[in-house]
Amino acid sequence: MKYSLSYGLGKSHLPIIPIKVEGKYLCFIIDTGSTCSLIDSDVVEYFRDMVEPIGDYCISGLEGTKHKVDMITLPFNFEGYTYKTIFCVQPLLNAFKGIEDESGIQVHGLLGTDFLIENKWILDFKELNIHS
Repeated sequence: MKYSLSYGLGKSHLPIIPIKVEGKYLCFIIDTGSTCSLIDSDVVEYFRDMVEPIGDYCISGLEGTKHKVDMITLPFNFEGYTYKTIFCVQPLLNAFKGIEDESGIQVHGLLGTDFLIENKWILDFKELNIHS
């Protein structure tokens, strides 16, 4: 797979990609600084019939505080491939409101290094592509 990051970087200055869940497109930031992938709790509620709960997890925020969060799997499609990813669930829409206000792109979550390593994605910022 090879996917250009140009659109997301051009609109928001962030590596944003569109994923597809049950025919609906969601936008996710690729975040190499996050050890776990996150998904907004409203998205999880919307797709609750597809979500598989797998337990809970404790994550640390930027401010250093720990938060206990639910963990789920939610299958999604991207560029012809299906991924069944583990996500930590948190209310995120307020955190991403500035991105939406500036770019018009509503962000629904992020794909962290856990996802990138598991799926062997390579981010090429010289060519502005994702390779797998």
